[in-house]
Amino acid sequence: MKKIVIVRAIILLTSAFCFLGACKKPNHVDDETDSTRLHIVWSKPFLDENTFAVMQDPVIVDGYVLFAGYQESIGSALTNRINIFDKTNGEGHPHPAWGGGITDNLGHEIREILIGGSNNDIIFYSTSQSLQAFSIDFRQHLWTSVYDKSYNSFATGRISRLGTDIIIPNFGTSFIGEIHRYNFSTGQKTTLFSFDDVVKTIQWATNEQNDTLLFFSNGWKTVYCYNLTQDSIVWENTLNFDHSESTSHSPIILENKYVLFQHSYKISCVDFSTGKLIWDVVAISTGNCPILYYEGKVIVRPNYGNITCYDVRNGDLLWTSSDFKLSLNSSREYGKMDAYKGNLYFTTGGTWESSLYCISLSTGSVNWFDAGPTDRGIYGGLAIDQQTGYLYCHSLWSVMCVDLNKTPK
Repeated sequence: MKKIVIVRAIILLTSAFCFLGACKKPNHVDDETDSTRLHIVWSKPFLDENTFAVMQDPVIVDGYVLFAGYQESIGSALTNRINIFDKTNGEGHPHPAWGGGITDNLGHEIREILIGGSNNDIIFYSTSQSLQAFSIDFRQHLWTSVYDKSYNSFATGRISRLGTDIIIPNFGTSFIGEIHRYNFSTGQKTTLFSFDDVVKTIQWATNEQNDTLLFFSNGWKTVYCYNLTQDSIVWENTLNFDHSESTSHSPIILENKYVLFQHSYKISCVDFSTGKLIWDVVAISTGNCPILYYEGKVIVRPNYGNITCYDVRNGDLLWTSSDFKLSLNSSREYGKMDAYKGNLYFTTGGTWESSLYCISLSTGSVNWFDAGPTDRGIYGGLAIDQQTGYLYCHSLWSVMCVDLNKTPK
């Protein structure tokens, strides 16, 4: 009888050990190779071995890749974190001051990050309350600017670049807003212009006369081009469709020929010089996932339903793909798609499972999909280095680099 009790105890302890081992994030690439067909170059924890995080899309700059996000933990202080890794081997940023990256207990999650400055050497990140700047090379906090609430503003748009500086739209309860510019080195704020409506995002370009042009919508269906150099509206166009709120994704400017605007249920392409509508298409609930332009194609991924691909010249439908399931029960799946060597890469999302998909840009057919190491899922946005074919993505707790030229194994 005693022997039986001892054997049962051993079995229970062994089962518990195996369960805990299965639930723990793998530490090394060697541990992950048997559970995925992805050729993983390197994998690193974002916060620690056991803490989930909600992460922004990765940003590739020069020789490194940047991941930013915040912990997802109930009942504890909110921690924002920005980590920088060497693109090829996943080692930390070479400057010793970086250590574990940038960590701030702000109480407000990171909304987005941008790289700017005269040499792409400054990290800008925003929360709902402030904009902050860090030097990449020296891990030095440069400045913090708290958003101005003096005129009862209740919303700030997404940050955008304007040359080396940062611009942010800010609008109030009366829907009268201002477009603010922040000097990249000092954080000094100036007002570019005021606007009698909502502005969520702005994109800029220069014309043949080297004037600076700003492209934006009024939050609904009127789109604008504003000449900042001459302080005048170049064109405005109220698009011919039913009420459709604009998204928080920036317009896409293509070769000073087309401007793509993304709305909640429409994608519109207008002429760069005149604002005249060239084409538009109905797109089911695209508000949370940015569209992608790649080699003459506009790829639209809704919150649910089919991914569709259009010809940028005329809006003709090239293909639609529905051979995968897009989740409805999580916001983690929304993020940037990317393309490489004729294929489109994206994640499907979900509360506890998500896969990285590779589909053909010519036909929309599925080439392969994979749930990543230990089948724990790959979530959110991704970025691809076009020179190396390295894809950067993340699970709920780790960030990783995948060699597309050797994937699937």
